[in-house]
Amino acid sequence: MSVQRPGPLTPRPYTFPRAYEHRTATGLRVIALPMPGRPLAAMQLLMRGGAATESATENGTAALLARLLTEGGPRHDAIRLVEAAELLGGTIGAEAGFEGVSVGSSLPVHRIAPMLDLIAEIAYEPSLPEREVDRLRALRLAQIEQAAASPRARANEAITAAIYDDAPYGRPIGGRRESVAAINRASLSARHAQLAKNPDPLFVIAGEFDPNEIFALIDASELARGVNGSGASTSPAAIPLTPDRPAAATTSDRPRVLLIDRPGSVQSELRIGRLGRSRLDAGFHAALVHSEIVGGLFGSRLNRVLREEKGYTYGAAAGFDFRRSRGPFLARTAVETSVTVPALVEARRQLSSPLSDAPSDEELDGARRYLIGTFPLRFGAAPPVAAAASGLTAIGLDLSELDRYRDAVAAVDRAAVVRVAEELEAESERIVVVGDAATVRAPLEAAGFAVEVQA
Repeated sequence: MSVQRPGPLTPRPYTFPRAYEHRTATGLRVIALPMPGRPLAAMQLLMRGGAATESATENGTAALLARLLTEGGPRHDAIRLVEAAELLGGTIGAEAGFEGVSVGSSLPVHRIAPMLDLIAEIAYEPSLPEREVDRLRALRLAQIEQAAASPRARANEAITAAIYDDAPYGRPIGGRRESVAAINRASLSARHAQLAKNPDPLFVIAGEFDPNEIFALIDASELARGVNGSGASTSPAAIPLTPDRPAAATTSDRPRVLLIDRPGSVQSELRIGRLGRSRLDAGFHAALVHSEIVGGLFGSRLNRVLREEKGYTYGAAAGFDFRRSRGPFLARTAVETSVTVPALVEARRQLSSPLSDAPSDEELDGARRYLIGTFPLRFGAAPPVAAAASGLTAIGLDLSELDRYRDAVAAVDRAAVVRVAEELEAESERIVVVGDAATVRAPLEAAGFAVEVQA
């Protein structure tokens, strides 16, 4: 007797938590997202102006500053800060991104008020102890050295640098060796002062609460009093995030490969990259579906051919990294040295395959169903809700974007996916291989690649 495999059910209705907005008298923009049945709240203060605003010589300053914020302020050193947060049943931390430096916490909703003051203390008055500056700078330099020994890390850094030249998106948020070595307490203090005076700071909070009560708590807190007070809704000036070069077709007879030599390596790390799309792009949802078909799902074209059919790798993936400006499109895999060339040739073929072999109904339906079905699973707790609201607001999108997400994905058709592939193909291709140059250089050149070897 044959048994039919069950198919996916109709997705349940889902609405992202409703957002309530408030602006304090000092200019702090507050977004509250009530979530009934979620007694654990999550909150995040975003000071605008992150790694996207750093020059090459400043690279890594915001990231090191974020790490130093949790070393405490005038009333709590690092140990007392952790103890104070734990006594409230919560955690407190900070991190840097391209858009800003954020300080966040997760804790029971009935203990929000004292945590607001802890966040304000380290965000507005960090102590930045000299000893900790030296320690954390040394730690970051050690991490950079460690990454240099990792073929995966070297490949990732090299491909983004190749796509973006010296624009901020081409540099690691944590900084490079030369810029990190130059960071000192004075440069960190200057960076903090710059962040603190940037306009339109943002505070997002999600959990089970009455938004009016939350707004009253914030108005009375050090969090509101510590804001410099510019109500102007604007983004801080940023260095151009994408390279200043025209798009170029990738149909050259000799595609270029940057081969980073790792003598004796039994594997090759392969990366293929192009300038991708912005999160603000009207084609965002079509690009998501394209990514799942080409390199996102386990049954994607890239993974199916390289892993299942050819046996070249344990896994291969590709997709867009969406940011305020145009993030990268990257394909990545690792293969045995002996199959470096055929794997690279096949990967390039699969990435461009939507142009010669348009997505089937089955591929389209599978990608759309996956994106639609998994979307609500991302927002079952307060922390991802607060993070999503903060991230979208920081780049200038309304939170209604999240309510229209599933309908927009469902509306993506074959023509839209092919159009994404066409526009991607028009961008300059960058290829990085990290492997044994003595073994793979000649086969790469014989296959028609122009190879540049880097030690």
